[in-house]
Amino acid sequence: MNNDILLNVEGMDCANCALTITRTLEKKGLKDVKVSFATGEVLFEEVSKNQTDEAVEAIHDLGYKVTQRSDIVSTNDESVTSEEKGLSSLRSTKLFFCILLTLPLVSHMFLDWRLLHQPWFQLIVCTPVMIIGWMQFGRSAWKSIRAGVPNMDVLVTLGSTAAYGYSIAEMTMSASGHNGNLYFETAASIITLILVGNLIEQRAVKKTTSAIHALRSLQPEKATQIISKDGKDYFEEVSVRDLSIDDKLLIREGDKVPADGIITEGIASLDEALMTGEAIAVSKAVGDKVIGGTVLLSGTISIKVTARTNQSTLANIIELVKNAQHDRPKIQRLGDRISAIFVPVVVGIATITFLFTYFILNLPAGTSLMNAIAVLVISCPCAMGLATPTAVMVGIGRSARNGILIKGGSTLE
Repeated sequence: MNNDILLNVEGMDCANCALTITRTLEKKGLKDVKVSFATGEVLFEEVSKNQTDEAVEAIHDLGYKVTQRSDIVSTNDESVTSEEKGLSSLRSTKLFFCILLTLPLVSHMFLDWRLLHQPWFQLIVCTPVMIIGWMQFGRSAWKSIRAGVPNMDVLVTLGSTAAYGYSIAEMTMSASGHNGNLYFETAASIITLILVGNLIEQRAVKKTTSAIHALRSLQPEKATQIISKDGKDYFEEVSVRDLSIDDKLLIREGDKVPADGIITEGIASLDEALMTGEAIAVSKAVGDKVIGGTVLLSGTISIKVTARTNQSTLANIIELVKNAQHDRPKIQRLGDRISAIFVPVVVGIATITFLFTYFILNLPAGTSLMNAIAVLVISCPCAMGLATPTAVMVGIGRSARNGILIKGGSTLE
């Protein structure tokens, strides 16, 4: 019997990471692989017994860390979402630092300040940006190459490193110190602009996953359980995670309903806008069903629990939103197939561009290299490979915040 396995993974911070893990697991023979860098989750169908262990090992080999593994996820799982890991202050500092150093490199093309045109000054200013770029994109590029599925970060790393290395070579060989063929500003600009793009992408995804957090926040953490002993009823505050079917709960005016259940005592008025979108309160009496997460506006009732927290109506809604964000529309699956050969093809075209312009057209080495770098950099923002999954997640997340539940990416498409 096939099982759906969920892994919580640390270290994924962009669509490239998710794509690398997806391709690696698919090469291992796993079926229906769904990876979300927004929620840090890897979902796949386990066919044979040892596939989960192989998947965990493959993810670790890529440099990521599996923090939790389980059967199909429930809302009680403490998975790391992009909002929890967020855009760290360290990453924001890196981006600010890169912008600060890139500006003087770019401004030397407009300002006639002698310091800005000194090769050694440009080298000193560019080097920290390159180090950040290698840490951010170089690691991801190397992981993807090791996995045999080179991603877009390979193009970013190659383009920026080529411009940086060529500039250093020109400095070394030029006795006059002439900086006409230095391209430090190109190397730094590539890194900084891609970092800005990642920032925009992550903020979009962060807003999207807030829809799941908003739904989770509707579930109260505590419940008042009615315990009958020696013919008397006692009240005890318990965690909603510990509730079982047929437990009896007391719900007072103003409380959120802790779990799905049936009213056994009392009459009340509830706000069920969570489910129906209807702002008018609904009257409930003995025998009526109540839904976890709804609000008791007036009255006091006792209920008998009919579903555990991870099987409740609210849990199913949350799972629907998460599964919809995992679901890949046809255009994205097409993008994945194209991007699997995209990077090697682009590197090949860039190489041919350099050789053709240098040896056939007899252009200077610097000009030929810039043409090759242009091929690499322009090809980096692969729309179908990176923008499409972000667009799907944002669309489904925004819809969920407005009370519209979309079944999946294919439906959205």
